[in-house]
Amino acid sequence: MSAKHEIESRLRAIGAPKDGEFTKHESLTSQWDKSLKKFSDQIEQYYIENRQINGVQYEMKAVVPFGSSASGLGMTGGDLDMIVCVHPPLGKKAGRLVKRRCNDILEVIFKKIQCGDMLKTRKLEEMEHIDGARVPIITGKVDGVDLDISISMTYTVSAQYLASKFIDAYEKYDRRFILLAAFVKAWQKSKKTDQNEDYFRTVFPNSCSTVLLVVFFMKHYKLLPNINKKHWAELSDARATWPRVRQGENGSFGIPRQYLANWNTCDVSVGTLFFLFIDFYANIMDFKNYRMVIEDGSLRRKGKRRTHRVVIEDVIDSDNPAKSVTEEGMFVNWLKKAITIVKSTEAEGIFDELMKDKLRDIMSYTKQEVNELRQRGLHAAPWPPVKRY
Repeated sequence: MSAKHEIESRLRAIGAPKDGEFTKHESLTSQWDKSLKKFSDQIEQYYIENRQINGVQYEMKAVVPFGSSASGLGMTGGDLDMIVCVHPPLGKKAGRLVKRRCNDILEVIFKKIQCGDMLKTRKLEEMEHIDGARVPIITGKVDGVDLDISISMTYTVSAQYLASKFIDAYEKYDRRFILLAAFVKAWQKSKKTDQNEDYFRTVFPNSCSTVLLVVFFMKHYKLLPNINKKHWAELSDARATWPRVRQGENGSFGIPRQYLANWNTCDVSVGTLFFLFIDFYANIMDFKNYRMVIEDGSLRRKGKRRTHRVVIEDVIDSDNPAKSVTEEGMFVNWLKKAITIVKSTEAEGIFDELMKDKLRDIMSYTKQEVNELRQRGLHAAPWPPVKRY
């Protein structure tokens, strides 16, 4: 079944938009595109006005931008993650030794920051070495920007390095991917406050997981290919070995555009895609019983060992990036709220309406209110709630 047929079939199940004037034989895709045109324009405008960089390519030497700043998903006000890649690596199986060595390196960096040998011309606030975290980090603010410094000791440069190449490849196949991913991240982030930060992490997927949810959704509707299979020579972890790094391997731009000449896709607006995205994860996806395999966009039943409530199997990293989401019922509830907003709000007001409400912190609920949430399938954690989730 083609992407066009898949999308039209789902919109037929949802129904036509209530507003607008449409011709008798006009497809539902076209009707929703027209209905949500102003919303689509706002999504694109948001991306243009808020992205951190424009069209910059980097050569890999000592310091290499990667992640959202290199992939195009970095938005104004975002934080900065700095990863120090250490060679020779110890690998993931070294466990405690890796953590101890990471903390030893971070302790040296932290002392140099404190005494002014590093970042001496910068304004520093709340700098802290968190050595007891699952992934030890140095955290704080540098010139008003939130900064996290961590250590990577893998045989490839880092999973984040490879992720930038995959994101760049997806964007080359379909620019709507980058627009949709950036907006979904912004919509989720709008629910966060200083008070609900811990609870927020249990309800909404982190940045990496959110991007992967967009990838999976677009593969489900056949809007993105299995690039791991199509472009293994350009995107495999063999492209991120230390010898290649020393030779100047480029970390952000994986596949030439000429490879995309024969790629066919469906003409559907980014506003309609957002609507289909929230519908997919609110009404189609069964988080309880299925895991999402990013490589081919397939759903497979969870095995007995898969105890996480939301399971994403990434191509790059075997660790489940969505394991922090333990309140997927509340996540789905927010998706359904967004569906109601898209259906009932004039197109020019959808963007602002989606950004309005904040996630209420679970610590502010009474025991009775939490029990009511639990009865509705919106809360899974035990009572009383602990401070950190």
